[in-house]
Amino acid sequence: MLSSIYIKNFAIIDEIEIDFHENMSVLTGETGAGKSILIDAINVVLGNKKTSKISRNENLDTEIVCHFNLSNNNILQTLEEKDLLDENSCIFRRKINTKNISKIYINDKPVTSSTAKFIGNLIIDIHGQHENQLILSSDEQRNRLDNFTSLNNYILDIKNILLEINNIKKTLSEKTLSAGEYDEKVSLLEYEVNELENEALDPQDYEKIYKEYKKLSNADILIKKTNECKSLIEDENNISINLLLSNLNKSLESIRSIDEGTNNILSTNINIQEQVRDLSKMLEKYENSIKIDNERLTYLNEKILSLNNLSRKYNTSENDLINIFYVKQDTLNDLKMNKDNIDEKNKKIEENILNYHKIAEEISNIRKKEALILEKKISTQLKELGMSECQFKINITSDNTLISKNGYDKVTFLIKTNKKSKLLPLNEIASGGELSRLSLVIQLETRSNNDCETMIFDEIDTGIGGATSEVLGNHLSRLSENTQVLCVTHLAQIAAKSKHHYLVSKDKNLSSTKLTYLDNDMKVNELARMIGGIKLTDKTIQFAKELID
Repeated sequence: MLSSIYIKNFAIIDEIEIDFHENMSVLTGETGAGKSILIDAINVVLGNKKTSKISRNENLDTEIVCHFNLSNNNILQTLEEKDLLDENSCIFRRKINTKNISKIYINDKPVTSSTAKFIGNLIIDIHGQHENQLILSSDEQRNRLDNFTSLNNYILDIKNILLEINNIKKTLSEKTLSAGEYDEKVSLLEYEVNELENEALDPQDYEKIYKEYKKLSNADILIKKTNECKSLIEDENNISINLLLSNLNKSLESIRSIDEGTNNILSTNINIQEQVRDLSKMLEKYENSIKIDNERLTYLNEKILSLNNLSRKYNTSENDLINIFYVKQDTLNDLKMNKDNIDEKNKKIEENILNYHKIAEEISNIRKKEALILEKKISTQLKELGMSECQFKINITSDNTLISKNGYDKVTFLIKTNKKSKLLPLNEIASGGELSRLSLVIQLETRSNNDCETMIFDEIDTGIGGATSEVLGNHLSRLSENTQVLCVTHLAQIAAKSKHHYLVSKDKNLSSTKLTYLDNDMKVNELARMIGGIKLTDKTIQFAKELID
């Protein structure tokens, strides 16, 4: 609800600040006092009105601030999504400087006029001669009918179905290849997996074959070098290690025969001779192990060359080829599994679409049935509000191929205000008063918890009086039980129904508008003035009290 408004240097207003309350409030005053200027100011701060030539004093900045207290979860969620939420408050502020440069803020954050309009239309609905009322929107007309028919749960089901379809499609678009791309990728991966599976080795196995290849390819050298080592140890024709050690042993035995203290030296030489004999045996055994196998060597050579080529192809080392194999194998398996998953997801989309059409058809049937009831209710109430020749009709056009969050139907409210006219859409109605009264009746019949929290009516009483004005006042009072209602009126019968009354008047010395909140006695006097003019009489005062009672 609108809790307060501050206006500075706007039209004929110098500076005013006023608090507003729940339920129904009226603004009354003499013609020209500036009652509608307040509504103009609200439109300006919400971004709905041009700002040229609105300053009272062109040498001063203009500022308008509206403070709303909110409880509507739909509005609070929208503010949060746009990063404008500040607990349950929403403060619109617009400043226009002397160069006519304008800025709009919501909760002290700068916003564009389009954002201000969007948020503002959720919070407040203004009905006046020149305002773009929410009820003129085709979407709003459909929402009104859906509120009346209690279709919100069905609509929520459709929204959830379409959300699931969109989520599935998004997943598919992120992961799905075309049929040609899929076959091509699978074919390539299958070839690569097969190639790597046949060739790639674990690092340990690769190390083994590399060592084997190295030994086989150098077998002649190994045999030659082994023979050289054996000759150095035991060649009988030349000086060898065995011969030298044997001669050394004879000399050491001679030394020991003289000096027994050299026994350990002799023992060491004997040990060395034994180790040399062992070494000779090891060389013999090693020589016997060396085989010349040209067929095996050719195989190993080709294997290593193949691994070298693969490592260059996949830009990795021979040792890491096995990991490339595992990755490609997993990718191939995922693709094949994903193909099955895609088929399952497409089947799920088809099931959801069938479910959507089933619910959408049911919604369309309910709308058409309930629209006839709502037409009669609204037409009856319009007659009570002085629109006796008025006919109201709800036109529904359906397209059963349409997939949308609201189903098949486009809803249009039609009206004719006299017998000679044709049924026309609401936006072709000339009278702002008639349109405001129609909107009031529609609100009473179709209101929901997600509707705006404040409604303003200007000129809703144009062209009516007497008993009709009292009926209109009752309607406004009833509407204010669920939403804040602000009404600019010149009829005492309507003003008497309000819980809060504001007098709009001009300060003759300053030629500026001011607002005064009226207590009960002041309200009686204002109602008496509205009934009988400037001069108050006992009869008009008594009548004013009776209206309030």
